[in-house]
Amino acid sequence: MSTLRDLQRGFMAAVFSREKASLAQYLAGTASDSVWRTEIYRNNAFSNLRGALESAYPVIVKLVGAEFFRYAAREYIYQYPSVSGDLHRFGAAFGAFLAAFPPAAQLHYLPDVARLEWLCHRAYFAADHAPLRLDRLLQVAPERYGDLKFKLNPACALFESEFPVDRIWQANQDGYAGEQCIDLSSGRATVLVRREIYRVAVVTLPSSEWRGLHALSTGQTFSAACDIALQVDPNLDLGATLRRWVDEAILVDFAIST
Repeated sequence: MSTLRDLQRGFMAAVFSREKASLAQYLAGTASDSVWRTEIYRNNAFSNLRGALESAYPVIVKLVGAEFFRYAAREYIYQYPSVSGDLHRFGAAFGAFLAAFPPAAQLHYLPDVARLEWLCHRAYFAADHAPLRLDRLLQVAPERYGDLKFKLNPACALFESEFPVDRIWQANQDGYAGEQCIDLSSGRATVLVRREIYRVAVVTLPSSEWRGLHALSTGQTFSAACDIALQVDPNLDLGATLRRWVDEAILVDFAIST
């Protein structure tokens, strides 16, 4: 006698396997009825998952076109079936998928654009966090400032690419009226993704500032982060930079290294 586990596995195989296994043994009616009814569910499931990808990757859709994206989405769904009931979580590996997707092999910048878009998607749906309490910061003895370890806002993320993905992202936003021709060899992009009220912004940062902020985001002390930033730009105003990170709620909490 078939178990519920057997039924569940058979159902997943029938919907998401390329071989399209039959569910005839579990369903009333003829074998052809089983195939037809399963195909309806498969079409609906793939349509919903493709819609989730389109929502998370609107720039990729613009860059490759709707037909190519539908093809890529179908292949992605076969390789990375959803493992969560929350469709907002579906699509995390799309950048890695595109990097290994032969039809996109000539579009070397595309995987990094996808990775940036996923960070934007995550930032939009990230949990809110209260701003850093300045009264707590003022209680820290000056000689311990270098030992501070700051926490990055969960609605923020840092990203670096050898391609100008920040300009590609900006040029493909609705209402953009600036330069459309982008030189892919124009230099690295060091960006901060952050949610601003009800929208997500991609902010291009100077390399020195990005390096310092990245050091903090990986758990390094403020002293170590300052050293890293100043190696890139000895003239960086660290005090003003830290105040801006706090004022803009990029840094939202801290602890003191022991």
